[in-house]
Amino acid sequence: MNRVRWLCIVIGSLLASCTSTSPRFYTLVPPPERTSPAGAATGFRLKVEPVRIPAQVDRLELVTRLPDGGIAIADGDRWIAPVADELQSALSVELLRRLGGADPDATKTASVSVRLNVERFESSPNQYALIEASWHLELKESRKDFQIVCRTRAYEQLKGGYPEMVRGYQRAVAHIADQIATVAQESIGDEAEQCPVS
Repeated sequence: MNRVRWLCIVIGSLLASCTSTSPRFYTLVPPPERTSPAGAATGFRLKVEPVRIPAQVDRLELVTRLPDGGIAIADGDRWIAPVADELQSALSVELLRRLGGADPDATKTASVSVRLNVERFESSPNQYALIEASWHLELKESRKDFQIVCRTRAYEQLKGGYPEMVRGYQRAVAHIADQIATVAQESIGDEAEQCPVS
């Protein structure tokens, strides 16, 4: 009898240890702003193309770099969508904030198309989050058409674990959006068309 009871206790303990906690999900899309952005009257028509990103980091699990150069894949911490989709959505939101959203009157607005090619998307908890990417901006309006290819290195220092790492990535996406929006707005204003300094 004691042996049966002991086996039941052991099996129960093993089953309890096998149950995992629910995964935590993160997104690169920033929370909504409480107030409208100052440039809301600009009225660009915006299209963000699908983002290119290295396949090894375009996965649901968070991938981080270890101090010894190794790579860690988080089991319980995941993106809510593949990273390429998250980047496309987050960049769209950030650019709409800066460029003022879409104007339904196509005859009165400039058309902006952006293609992002990510070369590095890496982070290390308590240290940094980094996005290095080239971006192609194409702007069309009644007076001129304009294209430019630029690069941005967005490096954010971190002082925390996975939640702070995600916020660091969000800040990096916002930095890229700042540079793209600046070039788009300056090209409309007939200023010198050149890549910003990261």
